[in-house]
Amino acid sequence: MSIHIERMAKTSKSNPGQRRGSRKAPGPTRARLPIRISVDREALDALDKRAIAAQVGIGIVAGWLASWLVGGSGLLHYVVTGLAGSLVGGFLLERFGIDLGIRNQTASRIVTAMIGAIIVVLIARLVS
Repeated sequence: MSIHIERMAKTSKSNPGQRRGSRKAPGPTRARLPIRISVDREALDALDKRAIAAQVGIGIVAGWLASWLVGGSGLLHYVVTGLAGSLVGGFLLERFGIDLGIRNQTASRIVTAMIGAIIVVLIARLVS
């Protein structure tokens, strides 16, 4: 998916085609945003909805397992810590070159997300 963000050019208030003495009747003014955001619809349609749903499910399971080990409750809490944990766990395990040795891809993703979720929960407790 690609999202393009551009800064809009400022328009000049003076209109060279108009005479100075003539005034235009005030019409409804619309505020223009300083940026324009465009989303690539084809890339958005190409997203695999099942993969996203599977990742959310893995996040729920990993968040629940992490909260079971370090404490916490609530479905939203499970999802947030699980999804953040899957990002953190995947990044850290890849960064340090750690291979879990789990052949089942789903189980490997759950364990990676659980490790990351535990790290996220512990860091959140240290910060607060």
